[in-house]
Amino acid sequence: MSRWLTTPRRCPGLPWVGRPIDVLAALLLLVVLTGLTLYAASVGSYTTSMAQLWQSLFAADQTALPGNVLWELRLPRILLAILGGAAMALAGVLMQSLTRNPLAAPGLVGVEAGASVTMLLILVLWPQALPLPLYPLAALLGGLAVALFIVALSWRGGIAPLRLILVGVGLTAMLGAVADLLITYGNIDRVESALMWLGGSLHRSDWPQVQSLLIWLLVAGLPLLFCHRQLNLLQLGEGVALSRGLNAPVIMLLLLLCSVTLTAATVANIGVMTFVGLVAPHLARQLCGDRHGALLPLSALFGAVLVLLGDTLGRALLPPLQLPAGLVVAIIGAPYLLVLLARQRNR
Repeated sequence: MSRWLTTPRRCPGLPWVGRPIDVLAALLLLVVLTGLTLYAASVGSYTTSMAQLWQSLFAADQTALPGNVLWELRLPRILLAILGGAAMALAGVLMQSLTRNPLAAPGLVGVEAGASVTMLLILVLWPQALPLPLYPLAALLGGLAVALFIVALSWRGGIAPLRLILVGVGLTAMLGAVADLLITYGNIDRVESALMWLGGSLHRSDWPQVQSLLIWLLVAGLPLLFCHRQLNLLQLGEGVALSRGLNAPVIMLLLLLCSVTLTAATVANIGVMTFVGLVAPHLARQLCGDRHGALLPLSALFGAVLVLLGDTLGRALLPPLQLPAGLVVAIIGAPYLLVLLARQRNR
């Protein structure tokens, strides 16, 4: 029985699934995510029972209080947490695979720093420069611009992982200093609003943000599920990939752009969630190793569970105070990461 579960098999219509045990793990995570979604939809300052939740979900009139709370406040927040967690986890897998560094985070190439500084400039210095609906677009463009600048500086006939890391760390440090300067000397009321966003808060979630992040996840995330063979080859080194007929420099550039796009879109809509992109791939590797056919979907599911869990706990622990989801995830995930690194050191 155990041999059948761990034997790689092809599943029609699901080219990224390798073993039946991977399917079981994915189904278990989906069950956990569904249960957490139902709990998140019912808990908060206005508590609803499962019966009220079910009625509000399918009621024709959504103007009543339970329906309004569900459709206007909780469902956008829940969906944004799920989409953002999945996007950051996929971006983390790509960054760790391309740099062959298990401690690489999605913000390594300056996406989060660029988006953060862009948002701080708008929120602290020029709050009237753009209408509120265009804030995510501005953060997205800022993150992409910084990431492309880092890639251009590290490009030498291809992406050199070590050079990419060094250039990214240097430019991220410089942008971090700019952000600290804005926070230190900016207007206190505007800085407070900016800090909530930097902490990874979903308290301003709405349907346009859900639609925006869903589009970016479909464009830059869904195709990755069919690129597992290329990622497996790149893990063995560029020389091996080239010997198998893979155009390594072009593939690495395209995959890096996917990671950058996913990170920038997530940061633009829900704030900084670096820790999710670092921890979720490690959690998935405990189940499937470095086989990207299973690592990609399992990481996305772990990321969705982590962000939704962090946001739900942030709302439920100290009501009416709402803790940013990014901070809660870091508090939960940091001890696990330390234990994991200690275990690997002792092997």
